[in-house]
Amino acid sequence: MNLNKKIESTLGLAAIADAMGAATENLTRAQIMDMYDGPVTDFKKPGVTAFALGNEAGEVTDDFSQIYFLSKSILKNGGKIDKQAVIQAILDWSEVPRYFNRFAGPTTRTAIAMYKDPNTEMKPLPGAVTVDYASKATNGGAMKIAPAGLLHPGDIEGAIRDAICITSVTHDNSLAIAGACAVAAATSAGLLESSSMDQVIAAGIYGAVRGYDIACVESRDVAGSSLIKRIHLAIAIANEPSTKEQRLQKLADIIGNGLHVCEAVPCAFGIMELNKDSAMQAVYDAVNIGYDTDTIATIVATMVGPFVDTEDAHYQELFKKVQEMNNMDIVQLAKDLTEVVNG
Repeated sequence: MNLNKKIESTLGLAAIADAMGAATENLTRAQIMDMYDGPVTDFKKPGVTAFALGNEAGEVTDDFSQIYFLSKSILKNGGKIDKQAVIQAILDWSEVPRYFNRFAGPTTRTAIAMYKDPNTEMKPLPGAVTVDYASKATNGGAMKIAPAGLLHPGDIEGAIRDAICITSVTHDNSLAIAGACAVAAATSAGLLESSSMDQVIAAGIYGAVRGYDIACVESRDVAGSSLIKRIHLAIAIANEPSTKEQRLQKLADIIGNGLHVCEAVPCAFGIMELNKDSAMQAVYDAVNIGYDTDTIATIVATMVGPFVDTEDAHYQELFKKVQEMNNMDIVQLAKDLTEVVNG
């Protein structure tokens, strides 16, 4: 698969993963299996338990829509990732009510408010003396970080540098940045012609370490469990001598599958380790892992996208539908990003 197709498949799989995971979000694995009579492998209309209630089957949420807006803003900026391009992307995204009103998390809302009105200050939590930056160590940076990897195929350090730039605009803390750097580095590695899933996972672990070290100096080092140790733990769980179903449940129970970056990103690595032979199955497992399924699935897809079988009939059907349902030309976006890389 050439570079353009790898970029296209990464964007396409991320969009598919987000839209598919929108229906299963906030449910446990057991509830998903009961509600849908088994694992979800197609687009479903989100129900009353989902933040995406009101979406039609195949519509994306904040996860891929932010990747899309960020990519567009970077292209308008001549293909350069800088703070102003990232700020403009989130401001443009915030002007679309169906995304911002329903999906913007507290960290992103605070950042947008500040960039719209520089006089707005970050308010401390009730009873707190200082702003609780640790509460902002969510997965919102990792979910939208794809462009940092896509624009640096094989350039791990470049991907990490741009991941820090993107993440610090909304999630300026050591854990969120480390998680985003892990995903960006993995994505960058996957774009190499001869790359393997093992190389992608190794690059992701390096990205987490490198991103954390830089962020501890340049950003805010915050309290929380070790992202890096939890990635290693997730990979260890994925390799235990038990059934796949038992290992997936253990990832959900022990690593966690929630909003905190130290749950979502390690969980994504564990799912990837479990599915080194099938990118599509990795996304299906993320969609059905429970809780923050749309985000975990988007993160997984961002890392395994270069390995998906784009000739598979079901993938082609999903790819066509997700573009139609969201009025997004992902094929052209991939071409434009590829031109920047080859520029």
